[in-house]
Amino acid sequence: MPHLAAGRALALVAALACLGADAQTMYKWKDEKGVTHFSEHPPPDEKTQKKATKVEPKVTPPSGGAGYDPNAWKSKEADAKKARVERGRQEQVDAQDRAKRAEQCDRARVRVANLTNATRVFRDNPDGTRTYYEDKERAAELAKAKDYAEEVCR
Repeated sequence: MPHLAAGRALALVAALACLGADAQTMYKWKDEKGVTHFSEHPPPDEKTQKKATKVEPKVTPPSGGAGYDPNAWKSKEADAKKARVERGRQEQVDAQDRAKRAEQCDRARVRVANLTNATRVFRDNPDGTRTYYEDKERAAELAKAKDYAEEVCR
């Protein structure tokens, strides 16, 4: 990619040099229909030649004048590359966060479905035994599970 920018800069310098070296006279005139023309040659008919005016082309140097830095593209390219890398990293982190939230949402929905649909719901104790929920405990667990699912599944 650096060779492309260098080629463009070289072409611009060559074009400006040609314009400066061969600064030719330009003619400007309007024809019978009112159309404005610009040419290096005077108009073809004598009637229009009298109305033609000479115009000197103005060549403007590249913006920045004396402070022009031909290597400025290198720092701009490096900044753009850093921005692309950072954007890629951020997209990767965002994708991981979305995947994690989707997994948590699925688990919360399964929990709500189990508390809603199962005939007898229990929890496993650390010692390996089961404790079955009473109706009030089940309703409280269901409310907590729904709140959690709503929070996670936004």
